[in-house]
Amino acid sequence: MPVPGPICLYAVVPRGEADELCATTRGLLLVVCGPVAAVIGKPGNETEPRAALRHDRIVGRALDVCSSVVPFRLGVELQSGAELRRVLGANEKALSGHLARFRERVEMGLKAKLATQADGGAMRLPFGIERVRALAPRNEDRRERLKRVPSGQVFEGCYLISRQTIAAFWSAVEDIRRTLPDLPLMGSGPWAAYSFCDFALRFAQSEQRIAIQTQ
Repeated sequence: MPVPGPICLYAVVPRGEADELCATTRGLLLVVCGPVAAVIGKPGNETEPRAALRHDRIVGRALDVCSSVVPFRLGVELQSGAELRRVLGANEKALSGHLARFRERVEMGLKAKLATQADGGAMRLPFGIERVRALAPRNEDRRERLKRVPSGQVFEGCYLISRQTIAAFWSAVEDIRRTLPDLPLMGSGPWAAYSFCDFALRFAQSEQRIAIQTQ
């Protein structure tokens, strides 16, 4: 059935799981290409904050219902269903590969405020971080950085872990809190794997970045 544009692209999920998502979430449509299904909707007239909340709600619902989700950032729009089908066809292999990688996995986040060391030495990561890292042992399943701020540095980590180890992640975070009670520390998740699907979506004549790391 033709899909008139413009359309918002929320996520790509496995074809066999998309019908349940649309049956339980109002206002969604599907465009199928081989083994993948694009979850789409019509742009609304909301303010940007309301549009962002709607986008997050839909991607979060996809994560609840489907075994694997490739999320798209807010504002990815296409002019028609026909254009979307061409894009899905051109990127079917990459999207299928990401769905396979993300199957039964989620993104978890960790942030800690590190004070400046008196001797000016290198900042030390939170004691106990290795237990968190053990849940995502491969380097490609971790995104970590130290960001300098006026009062010291902020450690930010994103981890692609199995859904079955979410409780172990929170247990590891609590262990860090018990060991370092004065350390400002915040965990978050589970999220769709935004930080691990930043790849070039191929169009007919150009490329567009389709996903950004959540902050």
